[in-house]
Amino acid sequence: MLAPKKSPRKTTGSALLLLSLTVALVLALNAGPRADAGPKPSAKKPVKLLGGIYLPGNPLRFDISWVDQATGRYYLAESGNGGVDVIDAENDLFLGRITGFHGLGLPDDPCGQIEGMGPNGVLVTPNNQLWADDAHGTVKVFDLNKAEPPFTNVKPIATISTGANCRADEIVFDPKDHIIIAGNPEEKPPYASIISSDPPYAVLGKVPFPDARGFEQPLWDPELKGGRMLATVPGMGETSKVVIFNLKDPKAPTIEAMYPTGNCGSGLVLGPSQHLLVGCGGGKPLIVLDALTGKVLASVEGTKGADEVWYNPGDNNYYAPSGFGGNPTLSVIDASSNKLLNNLPAGPGSHSVAAFRENNHIFVPIAIPTAASPTDVCNTMFGFPAKQGCIAVYAHEN
Repeated sequence: MLAPKKSPRKTTGSALLLLSLTVALVLALNAGPRADAGPKPSAKKPVKLLGGIYLPGNPLRFDISWVDQATGRYYLAESGNGGVDVIDAENDLFLGRITGFHGLGLPDDPCGQIEGMGPNGVLVTPNNQLWADDAHGTVKVFDLNKAEPPFTNVKPIATISTGANCRADEIVFDPKDHIIIAGNPEEKPPYASIISSDPPYAVLGKVPFPDARGFEQPLWDPELKGGRMLATVPGMGETSKVVIFNLKDPKAPTIEAMYPTGNCGSGLVLGPSQHLLVGCGGGKPLIVLDALTGKVLASVEGTKGADEVWYNPGDNNYYAPSGFGGNPTLSVIDASSNKLLNNLPAGPGSHSVAAFRENNHIFVPIAIPTAASPTDVCNTMFGFPAKQGCIAVYAHEN
């Protein structure tokens, strides 16, 4: 259940969880595809912090998140509890957790605690399969068609090895060619794994990036040259780029174009009119590219870098969280003008974001306090237990 901002009475985690699960079981059993109701009348009003969602268990340690628009569910890859958290995105309810992942990297892991953790990237395909990247270069597949909250009995139907030593990270689905791309950013060199989304889920090929220092957010563009995969590939110094894959022969994938992006090589999302929003490192402003030509169309002044970024067609806004400095924010960007609308307060570690276009709720996980960002937002703003983390929910003013 959503705890409102500055609630006059503190809500305990156990009471909130019990009520959330009770209501969730009524609302969300056997959730099926839903009709898209389109933008709400409030979509033009300012976005504000609405409240928070408490997640039970260990303190949050999270990575990528995803909203499945067809079922109205938000999925968060959450290694702190070794699972994927499932949220009712319409009612802001915690439904349960799909477990069976590695969790945090061990102190003696040669990949380190971050590059040895899982899950990481997450998405849901149109046939209601959850794909999630895990530690040691594995990708797990779950059938959600008969899955019911709290998901304790959901087990993977496939575990795919990409051959990497460290975690598989970002992930994307190509519905035209039935291909999944999973990133292996810590290998030497980093590479993208090309995987069939059809059983037996074979790894068809790999695309190495010899001069890169990672592999970041990929996406599917259905209108570019009949359908293409793109991804951000961070390089040393000012050598980052957006690459365009050609998967005509997925067993022999190629890179058919590269757009230089300077030090912008993290988040990537497709907006309207074939515009790409690209996240940047070093706290520098995000940029907007033309997906057809690679031309830089705008530098979004007032933004300060981002990891995952999201476009919400429900309100025609981009969303870009930045939470690793002393002033965590969620940047709201007008996708028509490529101008910053507002920088809203976020919390420590905010780098993941997804939005449900039907109600224009925006979900931003918040981690525990850090030395750089010592305010425990989830505790002070929502009354949740200290040093636990939560999911902040933003929405348009009524």
